[in-house]
Amino acid sequence: MLKSDYSALSRFFTSQAETDRSLAELGDLYPAYRAVMVSDGTLTQMLSALHLEEISTHTVENVEGIPDAEQRGWLETDVDETCVRRRVTLNGAVTGRTYVRALSYLYPPRLPASFLMEMNRPGSSLGSQLLASRIHHRRELLWVRTGPDHVFSRLYRILLRDRPAILIQEEFLDGDVPPWELTGHPGTSRR
Repeated sequence: MLKSDYSALSRFFTSQAETDRSLAELGDLYPAYRAVMVSDGTLTQMLSALHLEEISTHTVENVEGIPDAEQRGWLETDVDETCVRRRVTLNGAVTGRTYVRALSYLYPPRLPASFLMEMNRPGSSLGSQLLASRIHHRRELLWVRTGPDHVFSRLYRILLRDRPAILIQEEFLDGDVPPWELTGHPGTSRR
C-alpha cells in the first residue's frame, strides 16, 4: 500500500482526523493486525484465530468510576454519572502472553441487569457475553492512535438502541510483530 492510500483507512473510524499520522503508522502493523484494528468483530475470537491458542480474559479492575470529559462525550453521559470501569488483559491461554490491554466504561442505565451481573464474573469477556446474551448492538470505531512506545490503540463504542452503552479502548502490544514470532506455533508460519 502506498503512503497516499492510508487516508482510505480513515473511513473506518468515526472520529479519525485525515491528517492523523496514526493512519500512516498503521502500515507498520503486521497485515492481520491491521485488519483487526478496523474490524468490529469479537476480538477474543480474532486473536485466537491469529495466534492459534485460546484467549483468556483476566479482569484487573471492575469498579464504579466516573469517565473523563472525552469519555463522557463518547458515552453521552452527564458529568456526575457513574459507570462501571473495567480493565482487562487478553492473554494466550497456552503461552500466557498478553496481547491486549483494555479499559472499558459500561453505562448501567443502558445495559440489561443480567449482562452487568455476568460482567462481574472474573474472566468474563464483553464481546463473548454480548454474543451469548443475544443483545442487539452495533459497534462504532472512533479512532486509532499510536503511543510513544509504538503501542497501537483503538477506541470504539457499543451502541444499544442507537445509544452508547459501552466505551472500549484497546492497546495492542505486539501488532507490528508477525504472530509466528510471538507464539512459535508451527501453524502460524508463512507458507
